[in-house]
Amino acid sequence: TPLSEVFEDQICCADIVLLTKADLAGKEGVSNARKVILGELPRSVPIVEVTEGEVDQRIVLGLGAAAEDDLNQRPSHHDNIPDHDHEDFDSIVVELGEFYSVDDIVERISKVAKSHNILRIKGYVSIKNKPMRLLVQGVGLRIRTQFDRLWNPEESRVGKLVLIAEHDNINQTEIEKTIKCNPNQCI
Repeated sequence: TPLSEVFEDQICCADIVLLTKADLAGKEGVSNARKVILGELPRSVPIVEVTEGEVDQRIVLGLGAAAEDDLNQRPSHHDNIPDHDHEDFDSIVVELGEFYSVDDIVERISKVAKSHNILRIKGYVSIKNKPMRLLVQGVGLRIRTQFDRLWNPEESRVGKLVLIAEHDNINQTEIEKTIKCNPNQCI
């Protein structure tokens, strides 16, 4: 699939693999992920488990890997294929009004993620009577939210979400119909 090709290309070029969401995967999930990754790695590369997106920056900034010195050891699905491109993926931006509750927007996002095979969602939403923006991040069906910062008094409280899916799955009209507010539910 296009997504598996991206995975393989990234693994083949990696100097380090950050295994995120390790806390959510549990021991067995981490073990299975390591097996899949090790099965794709063409050479020895450190695999670092990451929780809550926290990783010591010295790990990722101080490698001195000199990747440019061994490009031939980093094969790609793009090598020697002139027509290979990344048009297999599409992204859209959806602007949103203010919602009454976090649960409402999460339910709508979950529905869209499932019905349109959304790979990634990221953005922010306005919740009535909350002074802070609701940050939204999703990978597949896993949706996470948290209030990230105060709304600036000069900015309008308009939410924006970026959604990424495989080319044939993204239908902006249908996604907006599901995710945008109806007059009875939103402000």
